[in-house]
Amino acid sequence: MVTTTNTDTVSASLPNSARSLFSPSWCTQDSTAHTGPWAWTPIIAAPAYFSYDNWLATMHAWIEHPERNSSTILRGEIWASETCSCHDVHNELDDDGDALHTTLQSRCIRRLLPRRTRLDRGMLQECAIYTCAPNHGLVVYTTLRPSDPADERPNPNFFSQATSDDLCAEAADVPYYHPAVRGVAFHYIPAHDSENLGENTSVTSQGTVRIDFALFPAEPHPISPSSRLGRTALSLLRMMHQHAYGHATSYVKRVIHDMLVPRDAYQDLYVTLRSKYAHTLIGTWAEVTDPRKHVFEDLGIAAWLILLWRDMFPACEPVSEPRHQLRCADVWGQPPGGFVDIGCGNGLLVHILTCEGYVGSGWDARARKSWHNYKQQGTVLLEARLELLHSEQLPTTAWIPAGAFLIGNHADELTPWIPFLAASTPACSGFVNIPCCAWTLEGSPFTPTNQTLSENDIASWFRVPPASLPKPSMPTAPVKAPSSSYSWTDRLAHSRWFIERTIMPSDCLSTSHKTSHSKHLAYYVYLVALHLQAGWLFESEALRIPSTKNWAMVGRYRMSEGD
Repeated sequence: MVTTTNTDTVSASLPNSARSLFSPSWCTQDSTAHTGPWAWTPIIAAPAYFSYDNWLATMHAWIEHPERNSSTILRGEIWASETCSCHDVHNELDDDGDALHTTLQSRCIRRLLPRRTRLDRGMLQECAIYTCAPNHGLVVYTTLRPSDPADERPNPNFFSQATSDDLCAEAADVPYYHPAVRGVAFHYIPAHDSENLGENTSVTSQGTVRIDFALFPAEPHPISPSSRLGRTALSLLRMMHQHAYGHATSYVKRVIHDMLVPRDAYQDLYVTLRSKYAHTLIGTWAEVTDPRKHVFEDLGIAAWLILLWRDMFPACEPVSEPRHQLRCADVWGQPPGGFVDIGCGNGLLVHILTCEGYVGSGWDARARKSWHNYKQQGTVLLEARLELLHSEQLPTTAWIPAGAFLIGNHADELTPWIPFLAASTPACSGFVNIPCCAWTLEGSPFTPTNQTLSENDIASWFRVPPASLPKPSMPTAPVKAPSSSYSWTDRLAHSRWFIERTIMPSDCLSTSHKTSHSKHLAYYVYLVALHLQAGWLFESEALRIPSTKNWAMVGRYRMSEGD
């Protein structure tokens, strides 16, 4: 039995196609079922306009990526997993009150890692997938004890060593980012087993999705829709519907992250840098701009750069400092000529990298208020105006050390010049260019909304005949430094993939002429062309930073390396 609820607030965050279909209903909560050692209370249900297979694919994805359920979860670590095909001793009741036998298909133990490490702890959780009947499934999340990476390594033998002490004892032990319940159950009930709860008559419901909670004894019952548990159940059902419906309608993710730097390493380093520096940097902010935006954005860029360099350059000689006192540059490699941040602005990125032991400097046409404080702590910030020449001439780079790695972080007028400055730097070890405001080489604002990049142009810059131009090929992430098994043809094919994913919407990648129809994408086409003209293979990364201008264009390898 169910009663309907107002869904306007929930539906507002769904895509238009899914919004009109999502119609959740609150269960009466006057009956419970037993799956495992606890009583389960049905909380909320909705018609499913997608198949069981779409729902199951979504649940598998959620087990791998719990951060999709909550912005306060960093990620999940799978400790152990196993598959089986045996009748489980736990039964539940179907809608008619008859016993419904469940078959355990697979289960895993994962550790949820919080995004806010100073406020929340990690938590262990068992995720089990059951089948109840054809196209009738059940996924159960069981809340286990707290667990932090600093205190406990992943245990692949958890299943054989688990005891009753691993269960969560009370609601107070559950971290904030997880509902304070013993377990969460996600149901998919096919249409012939369920009442069609939908109000939409243009699309046929294929079943019902439902969320149940196993409550702690002290939890108020029934669950109010306005309570935190009620709002959490509603949010989970909404996301389940949205993701499964997207899977059913062939939704394709338009941005692929973590192509050059692995996600887990980036997230861990970012959390470390944030814990070390964020509070002090925000508290001593000297500019009139919002400190939180700049600090968290530049901490993210610094973490990504450090890990990019870790793969590019040999590690340092071991040092005798205690591990907790080590800086990143004390352990990992850095550019042989240091780094140069061209158009460094407030100098924050230069300061963070310097604090982590990296040798380098920042240059800008005028000093900022922050410079005085950063320079007192050893950060090298220099005031100089770079006189740029016309595009047919390369600028002088005598002021850039040989072997330096160049950084253009929202460098504005200097952005289109970064690839050429890198090309004219002796033994340049690479560059990263993060565009923001659109400018041309001539120093005027970039205004076109249409920009074309033809295959003939790409072939000429790649130094191959058009007939020999390799097709775009997505590389295996993360893309590592070249080895003897990494052929030049593969590099070109991968570079073409990076080009296309950066400059084109996903629905236009099959055309032979890559023409954009917006100023934003047209500017990216312009920059990619300059990147190739300067003689660099093109790579890119969609950075995990709090900014819409988060594309990093990377030059690590020269075209001449393939000659």
